[in-house]
Amino acid sequence: MLTFYYLIFIRMALNWDLNKVENWKELFNEKDEFENSRMKFVYERILMHTMAVGIRTITEKNWKQFYARVQMWEKIWGAGYYSDDMRPLYTKEEDVQRMIGLWTNASEFSKTEFLKRLSSGFAI
Repeated sequence: MLTFYYLIFIRMALNWDLNKVENWKELFNEKDEFENSRMKFVYERILMHTMAVGIRTITEKNWKQFYARVQMWEKIWGAGYYSDDMRPLYTKEEDVQRMIGLWTNASEFSKTEFLKRLSSGFAI
């Protein structure tokens, strides 16, 4: 059982579009007994990260910047997901690359705004 811990306050609904993600149907688990399918947690986490890192789309041009911001976020605030034995499950580079084409309505932050938000939890 994966546990999701994410320290971010969401003030809006997150809308997203996977139509430009290659083979996007592979991002989902098999359907359950109710004919529902859920996005695999590694990709769901990337959706949530768009709000934390202030990059709303993942493209060929910006996926490395997105990944760098996610790495900074996870180094400071933690992985967000943990295995059953409480090992942190960090976002992998190949998982971000797999999401090239993702669009969300997350707010965008400049590099300066991102770094300010990243450090705003510290009493400096």
